Amino acid sequence: MQEQGSEYRRGQTWSEAEDARLVDGVREELSLEELAERHGRTAGAIRARLARMVPEPAADDPLGWLRARLAVDPAFSWQSILDERRLGERRERQERSDRVPTPAQQRSAADAAEVLADWEQTTGHVLRPERRDAFLARAVVHDLAAVTSDVRRAAARRLWRADTRLLLDDWLLECVCPGAVGLTADWNRIAERDADVLLVSRELLAAAVGELVRERDREVLSRRLGLYGESAQTLEKIADALGISRERVRQLQTRAIRSMCRTVGPASRKVRTVLAELSRVDRLPPGAGPPEAERLLDLADALLPSVALRQAVPLLARLAGADKVRAENLAAEAATVRMLRHEAARRETARQARIDRAAQRWDALSADVNWFGKAEPAPAREELEVLREKGGGGDFGMWHCPKLGREVAYESDTELRVIQLLSFAPQVAYYQEQPLAISYRFAGRQRTYYPDLLMTTVDGQCILIEVKPVYEMAMAVNVAKYRAVEAFCRDRGWGLIATDGNRTLSLLENRSVDPRVDTALTAALETHGELTWPQARAALGDLEVDSLTMAALILKRSWSWSIRPYRLRMRDPATLRAPLEEDGPGSPSVLRRKRLDSEWKAEQQKPAG
Repeated sequence: MQEQGSEYRRGQTWSEAEDARLVDGVREELSLEELAERHGRTAGAIRARLARMVPEPAADDPLGWLRARLAVDPAFSWQSILDERRLGERRERQERSDRVPTPAQQRSAADAAEVLADWEQTTGHVLRPERRDAFLARAVVHDLAAVTSDVRRAAARRLWRADTRLLLDDWLLECVCPGAVGLTADWNRIAERDADVLLVSRELLAAAVGELVRERDREVLSRRLGLYGESAQTLEKIADALGISRERVRQLQTRAIRSMCRTVGPASRKVRTVLAELSRVDRLPPGAGPPEAERLLDLADALLPSVALRQAVPLLARLAGADKVRAENLAAEAATVRMLRHEAARRETARQARIDRAAQRWDALSADVNWFGKAEPAPAREELEVLREKGGGGDFGMWHCPKLGREVAYESDTELRVIQLLSFAPQVAYYQEQPLAISYRFAGRQRTYYPDLLMTTVDGQCILIEVKPVYEMAMAVNVAKYRAVEAFCRDRGWGLIATDGNRTLSLLENRSVDPRVDTALTAALETHGELTWPQARAALGDLEVDSLTMAALILKRSWSWSIRPYRLRMRDPATLRAPLEEDGPGSPSVLRRKRLDSEWKAEQQKPAG
């Protein structure tokens, strides 16, 4: 009861009637906690209000002072002290507004004038004096002034070129998350997992979390959603890391989600609008297409692939406009939809067409398997087991495999797609999820990686399979994992392939890149050392590049790339792994590394300027 009242009154304005009830409670000798429960507010809010009713020297213990004074003088005029405080604060605000502008305010005015100049230069329009004053008075102009000039101008050019309009709110959003202005409620692009849409949508969600005012809220929600290169964490793990209770972590998460639902930042507003249109949770009736729960299930997989369904769906539903109860109900409905999808997939196992499709797809993928040296026998099926413990924040689901006759764990829909492919492809004798633990080094720390799948073909060959969306294969952490797995396979003569079930790493390795894109990003990295997503887009200027081409360039140049938030860095060539003695001179990995080394040396020998 106390918690419900606290949520109801917290942050609301105090009325004269409520002030009088508070003083009556003091006369009744209620404790601070009892007063908080009566008023539906926190104990801190009660103490702060009492401090405004007593003289300043008594503010250290306002409850005790006021109780003692009322016992001696029941007619004590606490209202006059409260009124005097209000009047003094009003005078102080008026004096601040009448003061001569400070140097910081003068700088702010100069920065706002620079934003106006950028707007006029981009649009070709010159505002009349009265319109200029109205332009400079807008709060969004000062937000734009805080953005670096190169990012701001590049964003302005992109918007003007796309629509011959430069609206200030859109301009700020484009600075915060390039490409977010163009996000629409095109459900087909979400259903097809369009790489460009997914990249921008995920960055937009990360930017919205970054707009939370309270640092602790940002940290808790970032950990829960797996931002900043970390895996999604459970309440218990976050509690241990922050030194607080599990219940406190849950409270901070609830507060953070509530704040995201009403934050006025550009990324937060856009993500709420897009999710509301895509999920249709606020439409009655919802209209044609998949129902709300099914849409939220697909959105959770697309935007928060490593986050558990019971956590991802309520968050997206709340941001889309659903209240807490409806969000929880939609999460339950989404779980039911997933169960029904799995049931439908099991029924289809009896269909020969599914087996034929799997055989054709595996034939296409197997052409891109990298083989290393003389092959060794594959491990026996009974020797394999899952080494990584399941049940953490990233645990996604279980699927019954008819080939293995058991439940197989998966952590994303991409991984499920590959598991189903192996289950139906007749070329595959058996497979095992996460059967190995391989040590690798990344970001200055030694870590352990559990390869996604080990499979054995019907002719006894062993292949390790790395399951990743194609554009994520270029991420620094995934490159480090791939190199470690590659060395492991080389020692055993096993095959290795990185795939999303339809495409492989070779798509990036063989993809052509516009030399102008290469030159622009190389120059920006040499200047800044590290680029954010807005800086990368600003460096490209008017050049257009999709996510796969960007990933191909990153692999080609051996740059270090991470997302959520986006960071692109030049990798020190000294950290590139030299070829091992076991590599044959003509192996694909040796040829690829020689090509990268020669390209880097050629770049370094170019004359400056």
